Amino acid sequence: MEGGTYSGYGAPYEEQDNYDQDNYHRPSDVGAWYAAQGVQMDPTRASSLRQGHFSSQEYHSSLDSIGEYATNLAEGPDTLRRYHLMRTHSHAAPLTRNRDPPADERIPLANPVFILRGYRLIDENSPSMDDVFAAVDRLAPSNTQIGSNWPYANSKLCPVQDADFSVNSDAYSMPFSELKDAVIGVEATSYLQHMIDDQPAHEPLLAALGGDPIALKHHIENDLDKWSENKMRPLFVFDGQSVVGKDEMALKNASAALVKTQKAWELYSNNHPEEAVKTFGASGAVRAQDLYHILQEVLAERSLNFLIAPFSACAQLAYLDTLDEQFIDGIMGSKELLLYDINDAVIHPPTSSNWEEKCFYGIIKSELLTKLNVAGHPEMFHDALLLVGTSFLPPFPPLHVEGIISSQPYTLTDAINLLRTSNRSVTATCSTFSDILDKYDRNWLTKYRKAKMSVKHCCTVTTDGVVHIRDWDNLSSDNSEYLGLQMPAELYHYLSKALVGPRIINCFVHLKWHILPTLDGVVSDEYKKLVTQSLLPLKETTAALVSSRIARATQFKDIEMIFWFDENLKKTLVHRNMQPQTNQQTDSWGVKDPQLKTQATATGTSPGTLSFALLALQSKDFPSATVYAAPAKGHVTGINSKTELQSNVLWRFLHLRGYINDQHQLTSWGKALATTLKAIGPSIKAYNDVHHLEEAAFLAFELLRFDNLNSRNRHPELIGAPLRGSDDDKANCILIGRTSCLLKLRHQNLGYTGPLSKNFLSFHSIIKEVRETDRDLLEGVLASLLLNGQGERPRDDCDGLGRSLPFSKDIDTSLGIAVKTYLDDFFKAEWTPEEREANKAEYIKKYLPHSVNFSEDLDVAFKFFDAVYEGVSTLGKEINEADKKVWDNAHAYLAKRR
Repeated sequence: MEGGTYSGYGAPYEEQDNYDQDNYHRPSDVGAWYAAQGVQMDPTRASSLRQGHFSSQEYHSSLDSIGEYATNLAEGPDTLRRYHLMRTHSHAAPLTRNRDPPADERIPLANPVFILRGYRLIDENSPSMDDVFAAVDRLAPSNTQIGSNWPYANSKLCPVQDADFSVNSDAYSMPFSELKDAVIGVEATSYLQHMIDDQPAHEPLLAALGGDPIALKHHIENDLDKWSENKMRPLFVFDGQSVVGKDEMALKNASAALVKTQKAWELYSNNHPEEAVKTFGASGAVRAQDLYHILQEVLAERSLNFLIAPFSACAQLAYLDTLDEQFIDGIMGSKELLLYDINDAVIHPPTSSNWEEKCFYGIIKSELLTKLNVAGHPEMFHDALLLVGTSFLPPFPPLHVEGIISSQPYTLTDAINLLRTSNRSVTATCSTFSDILDKYDRNWLTKYRKAKMSVKHCCTVTTDGVVHIRDWDNLSSDNSEYLGLQMPAELYHYLSKALVGPRIINCFVHLKWHILPTLDGVVSDEYKKLVTQSLLPLKETTAALVSSRIARATQFKDIEMIFWFDENLKKTLVHRNMQPQTNQQTDSWGVKDPQLKTQATATGTSPGTLSFALLALQSKDFPSATVYAAPAKGHVTGINSKTELQSNVLWRFLHLRGYINDQHQLTSWGKALATTLKAIGPSIKAYNDVHHLEEAAFLAFELLRFDNLNSRNRHPELIGAPLRGSDDDKANCILIGRTSCLLKLRHQNLGYTGPLSKNFLSFHSIIKEVRETDRDLLEGVLASLLLNGQGERPRDDCDGLGRSLPFSKDIDTSLGIAVKTYLDDFFKAEWTPEEREANKAEYIKKYLPHSVNFSEDLDVAFKFFDAVYEGVSTLGKEINEADKKVWDNAHAYLAKRR
């Protein structure tokens, strides 16, 4: 496959067949396909990562059950059997705890269905599907559970589950003594998810605070120490671009999690803190993918290699696991690995008890197939894995219906038995339950087919860096429907080196940009305006930067916006309208190291920082010296060093955001931001910017420009808003608290203990949308620069260039809550200066017992507000008089409370 071609894999996009044509048929007399026999690990072969070029092992399997239909309905009583299902381990949340009687006395809680060669037999005495649906609705009412009546929470019949399903297999053990010097390929997503869901790294209030986990980095470091102590090495593999269906599943999972988080907030507001904490912790609202940067940072600090897959980390691990020349000695991760051709064993991510026992546990695929009696039909096993749901395919809806699967939650065995009743055909099974699919997910069969084909033709990267499509020779002409559109290999290279993230690439691969649910689930007018209007030009600019550097056809493919709160809301990114002005602005920057060093000395700041980028342009002659006048058919080149890349990317970004004009001089907003950065400079140096003051200053002005950082829209209906004093006092307090939400509170490496605020969590959602959009724009600038050959194309990560750019970290609301609580609940105006200082210790003991140095953090927050106020004061007519007065009042309010 060649990079740079705007097409599907193997056929131009315009010429591809319709996905649902009859090219998906069942091969006749498909022979038995057996899983690979278990390959014993040889620790002596795994002292280090293998080097050199290793030829890949081709995968071959017959595609079963795609597009097949039930045939020849048999007659006679001997073929009739009542549908019974083996009950096994549970893995999904129950539909409801309190079960009412069924809607119709004819329908028992376990309603048997007659199956005949894939067809249900229902006569005039059998309950109709309307009766079944009525019973189901009563068994799983949508609005009776606490929290389920939140308008955007998904409380429908089919709860979404992850791919870590129960698989009916006894775990095998693997003592560490047998793994000395072994290299284990680890699915990073599964590893992180287990860490944040289990002790000791579990932080139950993370879904209520937003941001990154407080102690996750500490626990990752401890975990890696244990790998080293036991003389094993992990090779972490991260998911790359989203496979077809994965973003939709992420949206559904997050919507389902809202049911639990809303219940937790109701428990918290009703004074049930312990139950609220447990419910927050069990909500599943935090995505492991959002925490990749923490794990990657630790791995880089320890010089441990990691790999970012083109698409699925599971597919990549399966490829590495089956190389003829041994590259890794085992694979660790989720049960989704069982979908692929592997060397039989899947190791579970370790728990704290595993480290104490010095033993890993896992599953043997061949044994599992034997226990499930499908050893002769591995494709049936793979189909069952898809039926119960994966990270890219929702579970088969009938599995959730208690009238069909009598004992919920269903298991993998239930899915296998469904297939057995339909000649092992997924299509026939769908035909049998077409009425249920019509009601709950009429497109499920199409989704299944795409998922099946995406596994069969998964994309991996070979050991010499070539992106490879499995079973290339049999790739269908409509492959873009299940693989997405092909992007240049160079763009994947930048993804693999963590120079850019997957969000930008995904929008071109699938021509969709998903806005995922927030943690708070609040769709305020200001949030809706932000994501559906204000941020769209930035996203269009990001897309234009990349599309203009790859195949021309890409520029004419619009991108559809998908919003979690309104599936009918349609917005389109028409990124071609942002050119040529976007490239004209960015291509005018090409400052080299000698100039950077001169300005670093003059400003006392470091190149590659926001402070340097803005303060350097206040020098009299420097702006004009930075303007690059390109020849008629040329462009700037030679931006090679890390500092050159950092600095020019930031300048281009600030130019696109309107802080710098075409003459490379600061605009009014740029001057205001420079004023703020200069004012907080001493605090940045004093604390090594542990509070993220630089990024906070920039985001403060972004929020000001989007009309979000103010005292309006206070939402008193959301718990955690200021309650005391006059209306002006509440307005002043919330503005100071919102500003403090941009800063990091220093906390011990323990889960957060302190007050919560849904009010500030909803504001955090606004901050996060702005931060992620700015991060995408930064990455778009970097990708555009490199794709256009303006710098030497890096073969590595340029010493962590991607991680060194701003806006990769998500700051929680804890300092904002602490500042608001201090001003609104604790502070007394009559205290003397001495009493104010002394009483801070009482506040810490009462509200933030595990904070590191709240007195200093509070002082930094107050100084930060002063600095932002100083910048706002210079804006003149850029800000209206009413808002300026609000800032004046808040500044005076704070001055009395120092």
